[in-house]
Amino acid sequence: MVTQDQINKCITIARKYGARQVVLFGSAIDTPATARDIDLLTDGVGGMDFAAMGVEMEDAAGISVDLVPLEPMTRFVRYNLEHGRVLYAA
Repeated sequence: MVTQDQINKCITIARKYGARQVVLFGSAIDTPATARDIDLLTDGVGGMDFAAMGVEMEDAAGISVDLVPLEPMTRFVRYNLEHGRVLYAA
């Protein structure tokens, strides 16, 4: 189960790391009651900070968080941008 509180914790952490955009995609949009993780597209955080941000999100939310960078713009990223929900945009 994915709650709004868990999502809010991830947004707060993404902002702390300087993310310019955070987009929720996957099962947490359609079926949050049965979702087992939080899938996020993120922009503006790279390198070791990207990995550290993911670990911090998982620790704070208490659930697996799958982070995908917006770049490079693959077909997967494009699809999830079109069908996902923007949670934060700077």
